[in-house]
Amino acid sequence: MKQIITLLGILFVSSPIINAQAECQAEPPSGLSPLAAYSIFYENYRSGDYEFALDYGRWMACAKPETLEGNPRFSLKTQYERLVKIYDEVGRSKEDPSIKAAYIDTAETLLNEAIELFGENPQDRFDLVFDRGRFYQQNYNVIDGGLQKAYQDYVMLFDIDPERAANMGNGYYLRQALNYIIDEGRKEDAQNLIDTVKPLVDGELANFLEEKQQDILGSPQEQVAYFTPIVEEDPNNLKAWKALEDAYESLDQRDKLNEVKMKINELEPTYESAYNLAEFDRSNADYREAITYYGQALERAETDQQRKQVYLRLADMNINLENLQEAKRYVQQALQIDPNDGNSIIKMATIYGAAVTKCTQGRKLEASDKVVYWVVIDYLNKAKRADPSVAGTVNQQLSTYQDVTPNSEDKFFTLNLEDGDTIRVDGSLRDCYSWINETTTVR
Repeated sequence: MKQIITLLGILFVSSPIINAQAECQAEPPSGLSPLAAYSIFYENYRSGDYEFALDYGRWMACAKPETLEGNPRFSLKTQYERLVKIYDEVGRSKEDPSIKAAYIDTAETLLNEAIELFGENPQDRFDLVFDRGRFYQQNYNVIDGGLQKAYQDYVMLFDIDPERAANMGNGYYLRQALNYIIDEGRKEDAQNLIDTVKPLVDGELANFLEEKQQDILGSPQEQVAYFTPIVEEDPNNLKAWKALEDAYESLDQRDKLNEVKMKINELEPTYESAYNLAEFDRSNADYREAITYYGQALERAETDQQRKQVYLRLADMNINLENLQEAKRYVQQALQIDPNDGNSIIKMATIYGAAVTKCTQGRKLEASDKVVYWVVIDYLNKAKRADPSVAGTVNQQLSTYQDVTPNSEDKFFTLNLEDGDTIRVDGSLRDCYSWINETTTVR
């Protein structure tokens, strides 16, 4: 039970032990000089004789000397830390509940004073608030509301330095702080804390945040109901828009999801936001719109890997739209970045295969069309040589194309070719192949 008397207070109780300690002594005991009293205090503190040390150190909490003549290394902050430890350790060793509580109360008073006196610097304030929170947690059975006070201090740490607080104790203090806020029913504060620390953690802590996100907002419908008024009032609230994005995705409300993704891309014009929107349009088979946003992603790309990724996506979109010459151009740009990328080489084979399909629409496949499949096979074999990781994919496709290459009759009677001859695939075969402009070998 919380006691109203502290050992540094001005009130008295019947216990002679507490009476002896109750008055605030601004002068060292026994007429000693400050340096002499401090020396006795320090030696006994260091040896663990805390009660004897307290007799010679209590005065410092009253006098609050900023310096000590004869000891240039003196730090009042350090003395507060030592006095807190003394009152805490001695108090927890006492059997009498009243005496125990009086010592603990005094330690709490000193901790509060220390934060006021030495907490201007954020790093020092963080350390002091953390120490007080730990003190409350260790003495929760003596201090009224001790656990609640501890959790309040852990929450305060995230106001001071969220990155440091999030990763302390393998996330222990993040868990305690967030659970406390949620238990208090403070959904908005909990959401703010999640939003603050989410970029700072990964692994198990990231999973923990996701679980708590669901605890806070419940179903996707509840998330929509919660965040919709927020974006109506503040259309530039990016965090709220991203929360709505997750909710609409869970609900598979694609029209709404598209609106939200477009808003996010407007508010946060990054590679990721444009690429994400392009991928969404691609999944809806809206290839022309996807090309627009892949173009934005390409403008915002910062790495060659990102550029290559977009080039291949742009190639895919143009293949779907039968803009094969444009698709080829994008694959060539991807290959300029990474000439040995097997997937890029396979993509070129895909484009040439699609060229035959497009060129033979409404008519039969002829010998001249089959020649293009030799080029397709050339690229598939090239992909396997350059990048063994794609060998499985190549092998699955090779037999399909090999079955439709020119047969003996096509070669010798229709095309007038012999094995080993070189032939160019261009407009000389058919006008629709003029843009391919590749050579291959008859086999």
